[in-house]
Amino acid sequence: MTEDTQPNLHVEFLGCSNDPIEVLFSAYQVCHSTDPATETWHKIKSGEISRSTMESFVEERIGTNQTAPLRQVQFIFVVDNLSSTSSALFNRYQINLDRDETSHRYIDTEQDPRIFVTPPSFNKNKAVLKQWRSLQKDILSFYLLCEEEGIQPEEAKFALPMGTVSREQFSMGFQTLQQFLDHQLCEKASWEGREMAWQILRVMKKEFPNLSSRLGIKCWENRNLFCDEDTQFYHGCKWSQTRPHKNDLTEMWRLNRKIS
Repeated sequence: MTEDTQPNLHVEFLGCSNDPIEVLFSAYQVCHSTDPATETWHKIKSGEISRSTMESFVEERIGTNQTAPLRQVQFIFVVDNLSSTSSALFNRYQINLDRDETSHRYIDTEQDPRIFVTPPSFNKNKAVLKQWRSLQKDILSFYLLCEEEGIQPEEAKFALPMGTVSREQFSMGFQTLQQFLDHQLCEKASWEGREMAWQILRVMKKEFPNLSSRLGIKCWENRNLFCDEDTQFYHGCKWSQTRPHKNDLTEMWRLNRKIS
């Protein structure tokens, strides 16, 4: 087994609903305008409603509680080199998510240790890393034995750990994307979740700067503005120096009530 370094987690943006700005503008107009829907689309396509008008309108509306239209725009991503552990967590907690994940029957055993994801904490501990490398070798040896003995891949994969590399394609609406980044950009999220979330945020900022103004960590100014995690975690978080905790806001409200 070679000692090649594992490939890094990588996110690619595949595409989205045809022009999300147009779709969101039209959806909001259908909800909150007396104009016929077909008339709105005619004005969009003819240029009577300018691009800048739509962008300004959508950027303002996505910051309100009128969230229903946000589900109409879908964004599609693929991610490579995500562990099965993170893949399971990702899909367990994300609602309104359509996704497809790799089957472990297609594991490429020629990749040696690169079929396993190694957590940063393992790399920082020589004894743990050595044992992890040894375990990888034993797992691969057993998996190859199963292949040689004619055991079906569907059953041989039972020997593979949750640290095995996986890959996914998933699509989510803008509202789900907001909720995903709210939590996965947070320092409390897993290291893989954070890495995937930051890559997605960078993609959105590049592709859709108007929409990305309403994306970020839940404690950021353009989101909830405060942290709602437990206070012990909050005080140890790097964002606590510039973000209030919900208890701080509650206490301020109580003090103001007493003053008035």
